[in-house]
Amino acid sequence: MLSQLDKGFTEGKMMRLFLISMLFVISTACNPAYVTGTKIQYTPQKQAIADFIEKYRVAVENRNLDLLKTMVSESYYENGSTTNDPKDDYDYQGLLKVFNELGQQIRAVKYEIKIEKIEILDDNLAAVDVNYNGQYLFAVKEQERWATQADKNRITLKKEDGKWMIVSGL
Repeated sequence: MLSQLDKGFTEGKMMRLFLISMLFVISTACNPAYVTGTKIQYTPQKQAIADFIEKYRVAVENRNLDLLKTMVSESYYENGSTTNDPKDDYDYQGLLKVFNELGQQIRAVKYEIKIEKIEILDDNLAAVDVNYNGQYLFAVKEQERWATQADKNRITLKKEDGKWMIVSGL
């Protein structure tokens, strides 16, 4: 009698475990996939953009100016976040000057980017809203010191010759 009770309990327990497992599989299968490291619903195009932004982040952290230059469009334009004052605006050539100046002064970088939103504006244009945290060891004359910067930003990308390029937002 006890062995039949044990067998029934085990079969019931097994059935319950099976049902719980199936519910788990079904519930997780219904959840949308996300772009890696974000809460943004996955599409191949959005994932490619997120991968590009990660490549940019790594290039900044490694101070790889040559790679950064290949990621920026020659049509790059930055208004310096002051739309009313054109004195701080610069184009691709101005950005190259900024890269060169920073390349001489920056000794180390710790850089984090959190992608908040990827907006596909059309097949060849996208906007990426990010939060970033950066720590920079820089040298002025003989003195070195760390500086920290955290902010929100919008990086605009344009597809050129089949690959994403940065057109504003650095």
